[in-house]
Amino acid sequence: MKGKDIADVLNFSAFRPEPDDPTATWRRRFPGIRTLMFGIGKQTLSLRPLEKSGRFAKAELHREVKDFKELLNISGAQMREGSDGGWSAVSMHTRYVISLETNLSRRPGSEEMVKTNPRTVLGGRFERGKKYSVTHNPETNSSILLTCDEEQVGRIESAFKETGFKLGRVCCGTYILLKHALGLVNTSKGSDKPASAFIFVLCEGAVCALVQDQDKWIELRSRTDVYEPEDITPALDLVSPFQARIPPEMPIIIVADTMFPGLSEEVGKVFEGHTVQDFSQPDLLWNLILQN
Repeated sequence: MKGKDIADVLNFSAFRPEPDDPTATWRRRFPGIRTLMFGIGKQTLSLRPLEKSGRFAKAELHREVKDFKELLNISGAQMREGSDGGWSAVSMHTRYVISLETNLSRRPGSEEMVKTNPRTVLGGRFERGKKYSVTHNPETNSSILLTCDEEQVGRIESAFKETGFKLGRVCCGTYILLKHALGLVNTSKGSDKPASAFIFVLCEGAVCALVQDQDKWIELRSRTDVYEPEDITPALDLVSPFQARIPPEMPIIIVADTMFPGLSEEVGKVFEGHTVQDFSQPDLLWNLILQN
């Protein structure tokens, strides 16, 4: 045994997961290490550096980005200076589909299996060249399915690798926030009190709306590239038709990756008479990634 091996045992580093281990949380993989959080939109690229202290540094937002790879080629070296070794997480905010499906396979481990062997879970819904993630409703036969192009994920991985970055995670921010919202709504699963809510998710221009009525997922609508940070009116216009289709007693749950001043009031005007709860937090998406 070498001296380094003994030191690693004494300071517990020998028991830490490897940086490229996706099964471990981001905090455990990169303790005390500066990392970068990127968001890729249709024509935007956002950057949020994470300091050694665990605090976020000043955010950057690059607009009118015709090709994020070109921007990385130009500014990648400067961006990497905010990290130790170029380790980064990337959230896709465009070129994906979130849909509501029924009667998908519920065999044990299917939510993990869909990532490696999707055909066994999706059956006839499986398409070549796609990557998937699925969340089953434990009370009904419905599921939320995330679909994105394998080519797009590969393009992201190649672009970052070619410009000196190391990717620790590629994900879809809207899907992560939607799952977080479901956890907030369904806090008493297994009880005799079924949960109902209209869930409204906003994430760097993308919107997802889900109606859960008495534990049942009734309707889902998801779109990317809907709004700008300065004007969320298009997002409100997108979900306003739900007002006529949901029960008057159904609460409205808002989850966004940042704080929008006056958002609860604006949503309350659209969904008049409904209780509105805003669970948005600054850097909510990135904090969820750190925990998972």
